[in-house]
Amino acid sequence: MLERMHRIKGIGLLHDADARAHGLKKANFIYADNGRGKSTLASLFRSCSTNKPELLVNRRTIDGNNEPKAILQFSNGQRSIFQNSSWNVERPEL
Repeated sequence: MLERMHRIKGIGLLHDADARAHGLKKANFIYADNGRGKSTLASLFRSCSTNKPELLVNRRTIDGNNEPKAILQFSNGQRSIFQNSSWNVERPEL
């Protein structure tokens, strides 16, 4: 189970998002105005679950200085890390 999104950098509107302070539960409701990054977040989850890094590479922040990177923490402290255009481990249960 996904417990926390540590950091998301250089992906879509999420230039440098630090979400360590916000834990996740079994069910979560994410809402915001249009153009705030909800679809980017969905692409992040889809990319991790299917191990398709192109879903994030194609969403690199326009004119951004950060290389696309994401750190997701799962149960038992396991982490999936996206960097250098690849995931270290896929999480199909996501």
